Amino acid sequence: MNRTVLQFAEDDWGLDIGPDNNRSAAWRYFSDGLNTEFGRQGLEHCSHLNGQQFAVTPGVLRACGSATHAKGSPAICSYTEPTVSSEEFLTGLAQVIRENQAETGPCVGCRNLVATAVPRRFVASFFTSISLHDFCGCNAHCVYCAGSEYQLPQKYVATFDHQVLFRDLLADRMVRPAATSVSWGGGEPTLVNSFDGTVDFLSENRIRQIINTSGIRFSSSGEKALVRRTASVCISVDSGTNETYARVKQNHHCDDVWESIRRYAATGGAMVVKYIIFSMNSNLEEVEAFVGRCQKAGVRRIRISADARSVFDSGAEVEPVTEKELSAAASMRNLAMEKGIEAMWDDIWTSQHLQRIGDVGGFDVHRKPSRLRRIRRVSSLADARELVESAVEVVRRKL
Repeated sequence: MNRTVLQFAEDDWGLDIGPDNNRSAAWRYFSDGLNTEFGRQGLEHCSHLNGQQFAVTPGVLRACGSATHAKGSPAICSYTEPTVSSEEFLTGLAQVIRENQAETGPCVGCRNLVATAVPRRFVASFFTSISLHDFCGCNAHCVYCAGSEYQLPQKYVATFDHQVLFRDLLADRMVRPAATSVSWGGGEPTLVNSFDGTVDFLSENRIRQIINTSGIRFSSSGEKALVRRTASVCISVDSGTNETYARVKQNHHCDDVWESIRRYAATGGAMVVKYIIFSMNSNLEEVEAFVGRCQKAGVRRIRISADARSVFDSGAEVEPVTEKELSAAASMRNLAMEKGIEAMWDDIWTSQHLQRIGDVGGFDVHRKPSRLRRIRRVSSLADARELVESAVEVVRRKL
């Protein structure tokens, strides 16, 4: 079988085969040595660094594809050679973890880096999450987009054929059906030559996908994955009217996008419409128009977000999130709830933002309303009753 440019060597990855003492020095250090080195004092750590996930960017594997990482995701290792071994991957991860214990660490400042006890073992037997960001070229030209390379429509080919990558990983049991998720980043994934084949392959093998797309080009493979309940599709519209869409997205495909939304939503699958609130689209009239179009298109769920520059780089290109934008977010949530549409909060919001949005809108904000945010120790019947009542309320809201 022809191997992809990115191939994980089979020498010492799988934990299900062979005793620990046959593993590489990097494997043994990452699984046990970090615990010995930092076990007493604990770590400034992030779950993205547990050896269970990575993000693919051109020539480099990175720790995550998190939008909350203001510095950019730290590099783990390169993949200029035909294969990536666990020695390279785990050595790179361990180096990132060590560097994060200093004030100049690559992840310092990211909200996901928190003080924690050292896990007994870091390494898992397979990857739970893979983000694809190794392609560029886009059919939109969003004014807030940070990467100018995404404005180059001629670059439609990814660094390598993703279907071959996942075929290899699946054969080596390094991704697992119903246990691994794959996130399509950007540029625009539907422009990638291997996109449809890869989506079909992952869907057939029950590898869950998150497809972030402009919606300009409708994907029949994405539609089939929604029907199979093996993917979610997220389209960021950022407007309620065609005029604002044209200013924000700098193209004239607004009606095409809403037709794609309608067709995706008709599957009954996990279709989400995203709205990034900032100075150009935070008028109440725009918010009302957006919620109205969502209702007309049969949308069941929206995600309310903010311009990343306002959260992480305020003062450089744009001002911090304004009171008007927070008010728009509150109004959008309330209008959506009135129409029977579930409103979710993007992870990019800070806890202070969410608190203020709730104050303005007159509601309590929960970042993930479909789940209890924390499991509490049940020490009495009253505590148990409170937990049950909370769970019932969550289900009631969802219905």
